Amino acid sequence: MAKNKRQRKSFITEGTEGLKYVIDDIEHQSKALVPIQIDAGNQVEIVQVDGGLIAGLPEGEVICDNLVYTVKDNCRGLNITWIIELKGTKNPKEARHSIKQIISSIQYFQDQAAYPQAFKYVNNRDYVFAAIAGAPDKTLPVLNNGDLKALCQKLMAISAKRKSIKDMFMLFCYIKPNSQCKKAEIRGNKPPYNIYCYKNQGGYISYPSMLMKLLEDKYN
Repeated sequence: MAKNKRQRKSFITEGTEGLKYVIDDIEHQSKALVPIQIDAGNQVEIVQVDGGLIAGLPEGEVICDNLVYTVKDNCRGLNITWIIELKGTKNPKEARHSIKQIISSIQYFQDQAAYPQAFKYVNNRDYVFAAIAGAPDKTLPVLNNGDLKALCQKLMAISAKRKSIKDMFMLFCYIKPNSQCKKAEIRGNKPPYNIYCYKNQGGYISYPSMLMKLLEDKYN
């Protein structure tokens, strides 16, 4: 595949190094977004989960919006999956509900019999990260670690390199788009951390390098 090339196959967007892509959910009138740029040496799939990879669910059943999946990493050699829920809300109850959506999604991914094409996204992965993304310049409710515990335990369990993770809450982050953000950066004095970003020249989140920085435990 040529450098910086993007290909669309139904609910999967394939991309290589240099690709800039904004993950959003305009169809459901959500203003939340996650701008990413693929690192050198990487080939990825950006997957629509709800209504794409996982479809035909019972009424009322909720799952996550998207995931980013490393197909090939010629630099670090890591297999990474990043599960994303777009939640442009100030409502703490709705934010907590996002955790249930991500956990439910993982359970569907692991159901190899019912969803064989979804199984690869959580099978034999070095690290599995998750995030809740907010809308630009809006307050995204912060959840307490009690709310996040079950999810982070699940992320640890399906991350093959779990022994290298100092704190399971490092596998989760909040995405906070900000129109004043000139460069994507990680903030926080302890995990889970915040990633500030925006869809401008320097505001894209580098994938997967910025996720790996979440594991370094040195932000304040």
